[in-house]
Amino acid sequence: MKKKIGVLGLGSIGSRHLRNFKELGCEVRGYDPQYAGQGDHGPSRMDVIHWADALVIASPTECHMDGIMESKKPMLVEKPIVGMRSQWNRVETDHVLMVGYNLRFHSCVQKAKEWLLLIGKPLWARFTCAQYNDKPAYLRDGVILNWSHEIDLAIYLLGGASFLHCCKLGGPPFGDANTSEFLADITLLHNYGQSTIHLDYITRWERRGFLIVGEKGSIEADLVQRQVFLRDNTGRFVDTYYGRDSWDGNYLAEARAFLERLDGKEAPGCTAQEAMKVADICLQARSK
Repeated sequence: MKKKIGVLGLGSIGSRHLRNFKELGCEVRGYDPQYAGQGDHGPSRMDVIHWADALVIASPTECHMDGIMESKKPMLVEKPIVGMRSQWNRVETDHVLMVGYNLRFHSCVQKAKEWLLLIGKPLWARFTCAQYNDKPAYLRDGVILNWSHEIDLAIYLLGGASFLHCCKLGGPPFGDANTSEFLADITLLHNYGQSTIHLDYITRWERRGFLIVGEKGSIEADLVQRQVFLRDNTGRFVDTYYGRDSWDGNYLAEARAFLERLDGKEAPGCTAQEAMKVADICLQARSK
């Protein structure tokens, strides 16, 4: 029997989820106030919630809590799971099977995870997401929440982390005084060493990737070009990997993993508990 997936929020990411679950053979209905009752879009939010076996919450971040609290059906919630400290104590996440940190499905991230044992104890790491963006919604929400993927990657690859420091810039000349941060540098402390995370909306040439330096070598990944390099501690290349996947493929793999979790199977992906740790770091960074 086909799974019935309801998608709440039909912006670019929600629409992508709707297409992907269709491609995977599910029945899909979406709801967004702009499209109510059209095509695959249910006439009301509650109509979609009652109809569905499971839900995708892809509404704006400030509305995630509404979706989480409205139903106890299994959910995939887009990142970040919450965006305000005032929502923190209201979060009940037992029914949230996955949170949308889909960089975990990137082939270069998976290869780096595999290679970590080869470089010994991590000493330090740097994660970067630098991409020009002047869309009002992105400027309003800020670069830390929108690109919290890199914080998730730091924890996913290096283990638990605590917040140390954040330096950020916002406001003019990229918006008015209410514009959130458009550049941030965050420092985290891990069990071994520390990581720095650079996020910005102002770099014209898109850069996304990471460098992890360990006692026995290093791993350097370019997530845009989909290549990752393994070096020994003299800097000599030991191995190179070129991924053949795509951003679309990463979203599809995330949807497939969510369906596997619905069937009670073990599958990759970010749990609600892991996502709450990322949200905690985001909120600490934004408050400094």
